[in-house]
Amino acid sequence: MDAQPTNFDVDPTQAMLAQLAGLDMTLARHVHACAMATTETEEVTDLARAYQRIARSVRQSLALLERVKREQAQAAREAPPKPTGPPPPPRDDARIAERRDAVETGVLRVLWNEFEAGDGDDWEEAGKLHEILLGQLDRDAAEAAFGLVEQDGEWAVRPLGDQIVRACAALGLPEDGAATWSDLRDPPEDWPDPPDD
Repeated sequence: MDAQPTNFDVDPTQAMLAQLAGLDMTLARHVHACAMATTETEEVTDLARAYQRIARSVRQSLALLERVKREQAQAAREAPPKPTGPPPPPRDDARIAERRDAVETGVLRVLWNEFEAGDGDDWEEAGKLHEILLGQLDRDAAEAAFGLVEQDGEWAVRPLGDQIVRACAALGLPEDGAATWSDLRDPPEDWPDPPDD
């Protein structure tokens, strides 16, 4: 026969109140049986009085048990959620700005590589993608954890390549190009601004 699982989360107060109510109920049954078995008027009266007191004790124990359960459930609902990771890192504007520039540079390399490999005329599309990238970087860099990743309950620097690949994927740029970002050359300084006619 399989052993029943043991519940190690039972609250001791609830367990004691439940046990007390159970003992009171056992005594109430015994007193009731004694009262039903006797025919002596005085003994019946005494047993009935004792039964009434025990029954009141059972009701009080059960009511107190229910109140404890309600209060504990309410406290659990109102308690702030337990943190699931490390506290937010302190904001480091210099680190964030440096990482933001590095991600932009890496993505621009991938974008330039795609542009250069194509027909070379779609300046407007390249400019739009660059604007989308800048907007996304602005939003992401507003977070103190920008460029960081949680590892073993602590904050560590996210590999730059991972962040560039994710940013490229968000722009719809090919993954193979994004993975080789460090081997690609930088675009011209004025790119992707369209050339003067």
